[in-house]
Amino acid sequence: MWLLVPAVVAAEVFLQWSIPSADPSKEEWAKAAQAVIDQKQDGDLVVIAPSWATQGRIYLKPVIALRDFGRFETSTYDRIIEVSLNGERAPETEGLVLESEQDIGKISVCRYRTGGSAKILFDFLDETYSLKAGGDKLKGTVLIIDHWFNPRLVVPFKPRKTPASRIYKGVPLNGVIHGYAVIGYREGRFNKGGPIKLEIFVNDEKVGEQMINNFGPLEPFDIPINREGTGTVRFQVTSDDHFKRRFGLAADMRVGAPE
Repeated sequence: MWLLVPAVVAAEVFLQWSIPSADPSKEEWAKAAQAVIDQKQDGDLVVIAPSWATQGRIYLKPVIALRDFGRFETSTYDRIIEVSLNGERAPETEGLVLESEQDIGKISVCRYRTGGSAKILFDFLDETYSLKAGGDKLKGTVLIIDHWFNPRLVVPFKPRKTPASRIYKGVPLNGVIHGYAVIGYREGRFNKGGPIKLEIFVNDEKVGEQMINNFGPLEPFDIPINREGTGTVRFQVTSDDHFKRRFGLAADMRVGAPE
């Protein structure tokens, strides 16, 4: 019986060397990355299928901005470039019109047209905000992981009984406030992240409210404003639960959006 062990090991080694790998080579990845660079325009989104393809993320890192990596949706993109491994498809390209396709070994680089994007008047992720006295002191934007294990680029909050606010001035008001609010994975998993109340004010007038719960569906909110001129928009977050948590918001003022 023991005499069979070396033979089995030898057979496994032979099979590993003789059966072609399902993974693309470094050369194929490099050529695919160059194919993306050659056609990518400002405003294009680059996606990888399957999303967990580690080598793809490494080679395509120069063309995938942090904003794109932590996106909530694709409604602001006119085109999507899909880098596909072994015929996989990204959910973002389902139902879109294929404009071009290039095969590079086991990799396909496909470009799709989305059919139109929303016109963004003001992006709250890109703009500077001020803080209300008595609230938290967080600034800038951060990446958090939601309870579906997706990275999300958000304006961060520390929800407490004392309101935490983000105040934006000079916001065009002739559109709709469109956005998402999300609780971090750890807080949602252990049922210690919500409920959290998000209130939205325009020129100190309350125009909307959202309640965010643990493991609730990640759905956008839309609040029509449609006023003339510019004004001040304030996002205010409160919660009775003082558990240390991660909570974030991504929103914009927009006109129109594809279905």
